Formats: sequence, C-alpha cells, structure tokens
Amino acid sequence: MTGTDTDGTARRVPQRTDVVRACITLAASVALLTLPGWSPALAGMPDLPEARPAPLVMAAEPASYPAPGREPMARTEFPSGASPISGPEIVAALSDHTAMLPGGFVEYYAPDGKLHGLTEGKHYGGSWEVRGGDFCTLLEGSDASICSPVERKGDTLYWSVDGEAEASAVSTMPGNPNGLN
Repeated sequence: MTGTDTDGTARRVPQRTDVVRACITLAASVALLTLPGWSPALAGMPDLPEARPAPLVMAAEPASYPAPGREPMARTEFPSGASPISGPEIVAALSDHTAMLPGGFVEYYAPDGKLHGLTEGKHYGGSWEVRGGDFCTLLEGSDASICSPVERKGDTLYWSVDGEAEASAVSTMPGNPNGLN
C-alpha cells in the first residue's frame, strides 16, 4: 500500500503491522484495567472511581488465532489474461532480480533471501521467500509478512505489493543494476 506524506511524496505503509500493534496495545490495556486489585494509580494515573471499567466478561469459547505464516489472506484480483506462476517460477523470476514497484520503489531480491530497497533516496531492507506458492516479503521493523500469489502477463509480473486486494504491475530486470545492499 502506498500513502502520501504531507509534502506530497509517496511512501510504503505496512498497513497490517499498524493494525496488529494497535490491537495488541488495546488488548493489553483492557487486560490491565480488569485485573483485580489493579489501580490506575499504579500506572501513574489518577484513581477516579468513574474511570473504573466494568468487569470483563469472557466468551465461553476462547478465540483461536492462526499460527505465524498461516494468517488469512484476502483474495487478490489480477488483470484479465494474467496466468498464475508456480513457486519455482517465482524464485526464477525474482531471485537476483530488481523490481520496479508502484510509487517509485525499487527492490533487489538477493539469492540469499535478503531484500534491499530504495525509495526517495532512502534505503530499507528486509527478506523475501516463496511460501506455499506465494511470494512473501518482510520489511525491517514490520511484524508481519505480506504474501501474495504471482501472475504473469507478457513480461510483466503482478502481485499484491502491500496486501491490497488488487495486484500491482511490477517490471523486473536481472541483477542489481542500482547496487542496492
């Protein structure tokens, strides 16, 4: 997903990571507020009786969460005429190749699984892999991988760069012509 800074420039936004962090923070806050004997004063907050929460009511069935790498994914929409490519084909198309992504992002996918990126003169890193037939990237500082199937139409590859429902057109070239590391 790309966003726009106040100066009008595009940037890559790891959307799911922000949502996961917010949910964890909220859950931790609710858990603290419902502990018996816990007082807001213990956290340096004023102890106001009207600020005390109602007791937490637990559902009969505990919630289950998918194991890492098994998160549900939205269905990705590809352009008409694009054909799916397999995991080994994804590796052949991207390992030791540089991709030009929407929004001016350039990423080099090293054969050792490292991702080296550049946008607006700023370098970023991460890792890449093919998992279950999907192309997955994990950017430094992010908590979750972004995975997507990959399809090809002519010389253009398509995948969901940041987890959007619509796949983006990505052109690639062999090697690391920008010297990204």
